[in-house]
Amino acid sequence: MKRTDLYSKIEFVAFCIEQYKHTIQRDGSYIYNLFEKHGVISFLIDNYEILHTQNAQSIQHEIEQYIKNH
Repeated sequence: MKRTDLYSKIEFVAFCIEQYKHTIQRDGSYIYNLFEKHGVISFLIDNYEILHTQNAQSIQHEIEQYIKNH
């Protein structure tokens, strides 16, 4: 993986944490722990190519469904 690819994926994960934080009105550390517990960070990185092209609302829906199923 190129260095710029890694940075893009890290920025995307940070964006998703921030968006989800506002959606459920919890702090960032809570969201990070929730994402870690359910494997959401790996899911976001593994599916970056598809997910990063979607709007924030669609990404949030994907995250909610992933958490619900895992």
